[in-house]
Amino acid sequence: MMQPWSKRVVEEANLFNPAFGAVLLAKAADEFTKKSHQPFPFALTFLVLPIVLHHGTRSALPGSTITSLLPWVQDHRDRLVNFALRVRSLRAITREAILFGTQNETLAVTESGGIAVGSRRQAATEKRTGLFTDEARECVDRAGFLGRWFAAAGTTPTIFAAWGITP
Repeated sequence: MMQPWSKRVVEEANLFNPAFGAVLLAKAADEFTKKSHQPFPFALTFLVLPIVLHHGTRSALPGSTITSLLPWVQDHRDRLVNFALRVRSLRAITREAILFGTQNETLAVTESGGIAVGSRRQAATEKRTGLFTDEARECVDRAGFLGRWFAAAGTTPTIFAAWGITP
């Protein structure tokens, strides 16, 4: 259960802002759908924030989807240290971002249970993200990359297994 906003540490509240989390999830879902023509698998939403919000992992991601997920993971095992713990630690934050996104219609849950871009989502363009820091913009960019990368990486169980976790 999430702590009330008044009891959250300011830095934690800013970093784990559910609106920002929803932006990241919407970007990943949008890019996944563009590449695969399928909704973003619900289970994969729980990998986006632990990867994108962790500077070491985010900065180590490849520059393009030409690099396949499985070989990259094999070459970057050090990025997987404590990854399962990070996923568990950010599970409530991810849920809160999904709830925020669906309540505000920036995210939608499809009939098949996947995540899609909602009817009120506006893309995180330069014009709309004028207050974003360079790091926040990088997070949005890398979330989009993850969507494309996951679309080419195989099934959800395969992706989870590559990262060393189970759904």
